[in-house]
Amino acid sequence: MAKKKRIKLKQSLPLDVELLSIIVIMVLFGLVMVGSASSVNALYRYDDSLYFLRKQLFVAILGFIAMYVISLIDYHRIASPAIILLGYSAAWFAMLLAAFIGDSRNGANRWIDVGGISIQPSEPAKIILIVLVAYVCSRQSRDALNRFGSGVGLYLGIIVFSVIPLLFERHKSASIVFAILVIAISFIGGANIKYYLMMAPVGVAAVVAWALHDEYSRQRILMAFDPFKDPKDSGYQAVQSLYAIGSGGIFGLGLGRSQQKITYIPEPQNDFIFSIICEELGFIGALGVIFLFMFFMFRAIKVASEAPDKLGKLIAMGLTTLIMAQFVINIFVVTAMGPVTGMPLPFFSAGGTNLLFTLAGMGLLLNISRQSVKKRPNQL
Repeated sequence: MAKKKRIKLKQSLPLDVELLSIIVIMVLFGLVMVGSASSVNALYRYDDSLYFLRKQLFVAILGFIAMYVISLIDYHRIASPAIILLGYSAAWFAMLLAAFIGDSRNGANRWIDVGGISIQPSEPAKIILIVLVAYVCSRQSRDALNRFGSGVGLYLGIIVFSVIPLLFERHKSASIVFAILVIAISFIGGANIKYYLMMAPVGVAAVVAWALHDEYSRQRILMAFDPFKDPKDSGYQAVQSLYAIGSGGIFGLGLGRSQQKITYIPEPQNDFIFSIICEELGFIGALGVIFLFMFFMFRAIKVASEAPDKLGKLIAMGLTTLIMAQFVINIFVVTAMGPVTGMPLPFFSAGGTNLLFTLAGMGLLLNISRQSVKKRPNQL
């Protein structure tokens, strides 16, 4: 009976205008900046200044279609044990496959080529992990969550097992995001924080040991806070990013007028697109981007607070954590407050798999919003 009530509610409530608007604005803003940031690089490599923009636009269209379709499917059906197990298993083995036979880029194997299309399995794995942990946590009693073994111990096990393929991929940034997602969802769901605090020294020691085990990562970390020690090698990207940010001033050089995108910042349309935004649109443009993410966060948290059940609340908070964690890490990287990690700026950075599955995740968030226990004044 309850199931029928949920389906009826889902069909009767239209899309959340505020949430949908902020998503559309960020994607459109991102498309403009991808076109601007990539123009020189695309012309040099492909003799077509719109090459990356066209790819990003195509993926954005697919992403919006996926977002709309998923927004119509009751999230309780998506978060069924069979679908979760199938999705998680497929993503886990796809990441492992990418590590051993995937395309190698910059010394890391993280991509699988399927029919000429490059897919990064860790991107859908993030969404699947959110649903998995939210489902497990929503099914546990408060007493079970308060115990170490069935609470924090269980979720630490999920983290360890989930990042195994990423160890072979040398994908440290994704591993960090995986850990953040599991810890955040389980903590919000009721896991006892004292056990996480007790395990924190062990976790930090493990992360440091892993980060420093190879020379490439060691140099990135050593140069993180003072890239000018080696501005032509390990600190090069961070230095060029700081030049771009500093040269933008208050109002920027103007859209399309970036100098650092002209062979200085490698792949400026990807992880360092925020630097180009700062250079071309200045402090005002950077503040606009930050404001958009803050508005998204507050709106998404509101969706979580009005979710009809614990499962919906935890999925919504997991998706919010995913977007904001990637945003914060990306900003830290481009401003030389942390080591270069290869973390995209959600909605903005070029990268088909990231944008596609980010928008798919937003479909889940919109679906939860459609089943809100409170009526919204502005609906579409």
